[in-house]
Amino acid sequence: MGYTYVMSDIHGMAHLLKEMLERIGFSDDDRLYILGDMIDRGPDPAGVIDLVASHKNITALRGNHEDTFAEWYESTPEAERTGYFYNTWELLQNDPERRERIPEYVSWMKRLPLYKKLKKDGACWLMAHASTEGILQLWKRKDRFLWDTSFLERETGIPGYVSIVGHVPTFILRGYPQEPARIWRSPNGRIIDVDCGAAFHSCGGRLGCLCLETGGEFYVVEDDIGKGNR
Repeated sequence: MGYTYVMSDIHGMAHLLKEMLERIGFSDDDRLYILGDMIDRGPDPAGVIDLVASHKNITALRGNHEDTFAEWYESTPEAERTGYFYNTWELLQNDPERRERIPEYVSWMKRLPLYKKLKKDGACWLMAHASTEGILQLWKRKDRFLWDTSFLERETGIPGYVSIVGHVPTFILRGYPQEPARIWRSPNGRIIDVDCGAAFHSCGGRLGCLCLETGGEFYVVEDDIGKGNR
């Protein structure tokens, strides 16, 4: 029986994702959930997508960056696609092999689910990129799953569930402390934020990963690559 891991907001840092999979000893028996924002900011968004899509036991959810990029691409005439808010378009365009695969990447992003419900070992987990509140409601609003920061700000969560989200780097929630970013838990234990700001090294950001069965936390940062540090 394998382990269940959760991480979020890799933001094009494919080398950190590869290192994390080695760090946790990720195997075919394990399951990994990635809560969106795999592209933009970092140097290799396609590398992240290719790695995630190649593993049947990795489930990726849609983040606001995937959603925005896909909508921009499909709503912008080809002759006018001269730029994008972040670096993903430029990086893909400058790579001859991956340039041809842009429609494939966009289609993959559009198919990503917005949320995940999971029951495991007597616990009920809700996962989404920014907020899980809409999961239990009849009328589901996409923007809430992708953008809602008030869910973290209120710190109340949903009774009977543990919500895991990303979207807001945990060093912001902690008031920009000097120490490296860590996975954040609300005082009542109902909310966990696993976005440790992988693309924001100067702010103490690093890639964080949570194991649901053990509560273990794993971290990879630029300076730690190959050192085995946690």
